Amino acid sequence: MSARSYEERGLAHGVIGSARVIAFGVSSVAPAGSVVGGLVILVSYAGFASPLVVVLAFVASLCCASSIAEFARRLPSAGQIGGFLTGWMMIAAYALYAPAGVALTSAFASMLLAAVLGVTIAPWMLFLVILAVVVLVAYLGISTSSSVDLLLAAGEVAVIAALAITILIRTGPAHYSAAVLSPASSPHGQLSDITNAMIYGISAFAGFEAAAALGEEARDSRRSIPAATLGVVIVTGIFYLLVVLAETLGAGRYGVTGLTQQPSPLGYLTSRYWSPSVLWAIDLVIVLTGLSFVIAVFNAAIRILFAMGREQVLPGSLARLSGRRTPVVAIGCVAVLMLVLGLPLTYADGGPRTFGYLAGAGALSVVLIYLAVNIGTIRAFRTEFRDQFRLWRHLLFPAAAAVLFLFPLWGILHPRAYTLVNLLPFVALGWLCLGIIAVGVLRAKRPANLEALGRVFTPAGGQPVDAHR
Repeated sequence: MSARSYEERGLAHGVIGSARVIAFGVSSVAPAGSVVGGLVILVSYAGFASPLVVVLAFVASLCCASSIAEFARRLPSAGQIGGFLTGWMMIAAYALYAPAGVALTSAFASMLLAAVLGVTIAPWMLFLVILAVVVLVAYLGISTSSSVDLLLAAGEVAVIAALAITILIRTGPAHYSAAVLSPASSPHGQLSDITNAMIYGISAFAGFEAAAALGEEARDSRRSIPAATLGVVIVTGIFYLLVVLAETLGAGRYGVTGLTQQPSPLGYLTSRYWSPSVLWAIDLVIVLTGLSFVIAVFNAAIRILFAMGREQVLPGSLARLSGRRTPVVAIGCVAVLMLVLGLPLTYADGGPRTFGYLAGAGALSVVLIYLAVNIGTIRAFRTEFRDQFRLWRHLLFPAAAAVLFLFPLWGILHPRAYTLVNLLPFVALGWLCLGIIAVGVLRAKRPANLEALGRVFTPAGGQPVDAHR
């Protein structure tokens, strides 16, 4: 295929810079949302040792991001079987995370409107409004989407970081303690406290890989995508560490348990260190972080569908573009899927429960992808790129990440009770089996299409990358 014909079939090239790619990735992680959700559970398990858990999760995610960056520099295309299965599992994860995000955002938006304006609107009605906004932003193009994400991500992180800094300043250095980095500071002084908390620590970083979905539209993607992937982890890791330090040091060693038992720990700290009159600002931040999360995940999902449709490993109609060069059919498919999965559950069980159901079901897909990336890095640099092998980057870093990612995998596969909700993540295993069957069919009937998969991360024409750049 010529470079021109390839570009005519492609998304807009080189329209966003590194800052917007990082903002897109940060929005996919939704750090403010993790602070009010997953990190609260982390603190309940690890107690005063929570900063230690965040450091370990930070290291694991950074090592994994390094593995993704190594692949992106040398193999911008995911390539063949690995590329298909990675895209296949990402479709499952993002298709579940997107309606989960809309459900949670609609619930908090309903509470915010009731508290500030005295207007009562059911969450399921706001679900439709938020979905319409997300679809419109995606249709307008990645420049619009990334600008919205950049604005929302910066705002949400700034507000919560300002609260954390206020807490640390008012607490004072006299109350700082190195015990926050000791496993013995956990509630029971046991390693299981740390390992259970790690599940939620690693989950809080989930989504940093989403920046790779912008490979075709980012400027100098061979450099900007790896840099952005690492940048997302660094930004969110520093933010999480700042917040968790503020929570643990602000509450004190013997006050952490009481903090986690508050209906809204972040709201409690806001009232204590700022003022009860600004609680609405925190609720607004939660709504905005949910919106930015959904915009980012929605865009990642439609671009994966577009790429797989363009290479004919999924229906080719998914590659159809609008006049603004946005994947209009993929947008419609994801929007319909979000309606089918999210709206009935939001109507029946409310936003928070719907978020728990759908996000939990998508968790296993993400963990499997992370494990596969790190194991694949070790294999690739012991075989195809053996002459470029470096002990730290291509063995020790990915091996460490793979070991640390076993903690959330163990927690997902061995829940405390095998309830219907806890069994939902096993749907990912069935989806993986379907993907393996699809790979077999494609290898038999369309091997050329399978081999071409992944050009979304290459420059026009799919030219090979200089591995030494």
